Amino acid sequence: MSYHSLRDCIEDLKKHGQLLTISEEVDPELEMAQIHLQVNQQRGPAILYEKVKGSPFPAVSNLFGTEKRAEFIFRRQLSKVAKVITLKGDPHKALRQPWRYLSAPFTALYSLPKKVRSGPVTKNETSISQLPMIKSWPNDGGAFITLPQVYSEDPDKNQTLKSNLGMYRVQLNGNDYLLNKEIGLHYQIHRGIGVHHTKAIELGQPLRVSIFVGGPPAHT
Repeated sequence: MSYHSLRDCIEDLKKHGQLLTISEEVDPELEMAQIHLQVNQQRGPAILYEKVKGSPFPAVSNLFGTEKRAEFIFRRQLSKVAKVITLKGDPHKALRQPWRYLSAPFTALYSLPKKVRSGPVTKNETSISQLPMIKSWPNDGGAFITLPQVYSEDPDKNQTLKSNLGMYRVQLNGNDYLLNKEIGLHYQIHRGIGVHHTKAIELGQPLRVSIFVGGPPAHT
C-alpha cells in the first residue's frame, strides 16, 4: 500500500484489525510508554492515543512493532525496494536477469529527494511545548522524540545529494533548556551529521538542521 500520510496508514491498520485506539486521555509522563511496553511485549497492534495530556496532537506508537506488520505496511513496495538494494550490492545481476530488475531504475529515480515550493508541513505553526512530551523512563532527563528524521547538509557544499538523513534522539525539555527556545540533539560525532557539525564549527557557522516527525511510514 502506498500512503500519502500517517493518517492513511492508521486508517488502513484500523480497517484490517491491526490498531488499538485509546480514547481516554493518557499522560505522556511514563504512562504512554508503559502502555506501549505492555502491548509490544505481547506482540500486539499499533496504538493510537487520541488524547495526550497537555497536547492538542494525537500520537501513535508500535507502528513497526512486529515484522509481520512492517511487511503489511510496505506490502506493495517492499519487493521493489529489495531489488534496488540487491543491485547496489551486485550490479551484475541486472545483466544476468534484466527482466527481473527492469523496475529497479525507476524505483531508484523516484526515491531521489526533490525540492518543492510548498507542502502540508508548511501549513501551520506550533511550539515545542505543544508536542506530546513523552518521557519513557523515570531517570530520563526530560521528554524525548526517539524516531525523528533529522536532515543536515554539508555546510561546505550545500548540496542535497551530499546531505545526511538520520535518526537522532531529540530532547524536548529538561536540563537547563529554555522551553520553546532550546532542545537537545543527541548524536555521535563520527556520524554524517557529526561530520557536518565539525565543518560548520571550522567555518564559524551554526549547523542548521531540519527535524521531521510523522509523515508517511516510508519516511521513517
